[in-house]
Amino acid sequence: MVFWGSAFATSKMIVLHVPPEVGAVLRFGLGALLMMGVLFRRAAHPVPDRTAWGRIAAVGLIGVAAFNTAFFRGLSLAPASDAAVIIPTLSPVLTAAAGMIFLGEPANLRRLSGLGISLGGSVLFFWGVIAHTQGQGTRIFGDLFLLGAAASWAAYSIISRPLLVKIGALPATAWSLLVGSAVLLLVSTPRLAAVPWTALPAQFWLVLAYLAVFPTVIAYLLWMEGIRVIGSGPATSFMFLAPVSGLFLAALLLGDRPTPAQGVGGALMLFGVWWMNRP
Repeated sequence: MVFWGSAFATSKMIVLHVPPEVGAVLRFGLGALLMMGVLFRRAAHPVPDRTAWGRIAAVGLIGVAAFNTAFFRGLSLAPASDAAVIIPTLSPVLTAAAGMIFLGEPANLRRLSGLGISLGGSVLFFWGVIAHTQGQGTRIFGDLFLLGAAASWAAYSIISRPLLVKIGALPATAWSLLVGSAVLLLVSTPRLAAVPWTALPAQFWLVLAYLAVFPTVIAYLLWMEGIRVIGSGPATSFMFLAPVSGLFLAALLLGDRPTPAQGVGGALMLFGVWWMNRP
């Protein structure tokens, strides 16, 4: 969770130097190549059956291409601290809501009250943004992109479940990363030529290497190992640490700090997600 939380601040550092589309394809293109190397080294059957490729393409388009297009565009317009709150807290809320509406999952009192608390917190959070946008009018648009990223991650969480069961977590992640990165490359191609590659500072390349290796590859491998050892239920509870580490690192590295209203709204969102998952 520390590695995943660090992705918000370090991705913001990337889009300070290159367009968001370029930042997305650099991070996840490198991450996809590294993940494919891990896949062919560790998996007994690294290439899935052809029946799985349709869902792999859908997962790659939604969970990698759409998510990261919205994520990096949002980071180019809003602080990393906004991303550290919006995505980890609203993604589970939207996933739970979609499950109840479209998949027939039980809508008991605990889940409904947790959704209400989280959505109330999100209203307070965005009110805190709108009330403090003097001189930074792009911030609310950045947060809307981050909200779109949270929705993309929720859709990814739902449509990827059958694929994970069918071919396993590592092949599903590696191939969807590769497919999504190919789409990101097509989207970013017009912007690649305009990047002053030789003028980029050494710090940029160090941060990019960190992003590709730690939050993109190693964090996921640690996550899978954690689920294997302690189970998916206990492992999921650790996700509440992602916004905590994200906010801490955004303040440490970039000086980003949420307003009091955002802090209360973020706390309510976190409480609502915890309340829904407490059983």
